[in-house]
Amino acid sequence: MKFVLDREEWNRLVKDFPNWDIYYLYEYVHSLEMHGDGTPLLLYWKNSQMELCYVAMLQDIAAFQGFYGSLESGRLFDMTTPYGYGGPLYKGEVSKESLQQFVKELTAECRKRNIVSQFFRFDPFVEGQNVFFDLFEAKSFKNTIYMDLRSEDIIFRNMDPKNRNMVRKAKKNNVQIFSDTGAHLDKFIQIYNKTMQRNQAEGYYYFNQEYFEYLQREFPDNIIYFYAMYEQEIISAAMFFYNEHFMHYHLSGTLWEYRKLASVNLLLYEAALWGSRRGIQKLHLGGGMEKDDSLYGFKKQFNRNGILPFTIGRYIFNHDMFRELVQKRAKADAAFDAKKPFLIQYRG
Repeated sequence: MKFVLDREEWNRLVKDFPNWDIYYLYEYVHSLEMHGDGTPLLLYWKNSQMELCYVAMLQDIAAFQGFYGSLESGRLFDMTTPYGYGGPLYKGEVSKESLQQFVKELTAECRKRNIVSQFFRFDPFVEGQNVFFDLFEAKSFKNTIYMDLRSEDIIFRNMDPKNRNMVRKAKKNNVQIFSDTGAHLDKFIQIYNKTMQRNQAEGYYYFNQEYFEYLQREFPDNIIYFYAMYEQEIISAAMFFYNEHFMHYHLSGTLWEYRKLASVNLLLYEAALWGSRRGIQKLHLGGGMEKDDSLYGFKKQFNRNGILPFTIGRYIFNHDMFRELVQKRAKADAAFDAKKPFLIQYRG
């Protein structure tokens, strides 16, 4: 078991797996370190039969507000997949014996480092992760939506009739779409922040200027911005990540006063065409804030056949300490309910 920190080794290992996704790259996860999500690690393991890796953010449990200073800092840690998706990439022959060996070595290493547990958001695009579901106590969380980009005709046919009409409406309204790699970053941030304020989003969903500038500087070949313009005014903006296989809808916003122009419908449609023309196979739109909410319903209009299950999971390395943390949280936080079905209960 190896914890990789070096940038070149990290990306080389990730890209050696045939189904790697953007969320596994060093630059992506280090942008989240700047956002305060913890310390990024690439866990790498192999034996004579199989090889695997996955990304985790190492976090000091004492820093979690729910403990209200009742834990000593720098003593206990846990790991979670970065914002977005993750879980193991693997190749080779999977066997019960290999998985047992992997878990044994992982548990020994994590106990040595005082890592109590780990939480997974499995990547819907990474095929074959179900071999780890029993191991990591996986459960279905909610559905997400993807667009099939194999051809422009497939993109259009998969959209429901209402959405096709909205795309036509935006074009009729003379909404124009263009893209760049960050030339209009200030405008993007302005529109995005206004949207978050209007939606009363939690503080986590605000990203500072340094975060965007880091991505623009260090990640230029994997990031693209799309904009919708109406009467010389940028009214909608969206940020996408991509590699040669997959594309992800990351952050977006729309000026409220222009919401009836269907600019986002046209923007997402044009972004999908852009990806298709570059040989990208799938565009992941994600899901809603809650299961089957209006945001999910909006995204589903872009592919009636594009439902992808989103699965979460966990593994506990130290059960005694896990139970103790649940008890400490209950004492420190009067509002805490240990009976709620959170996978990492002490963070629930």
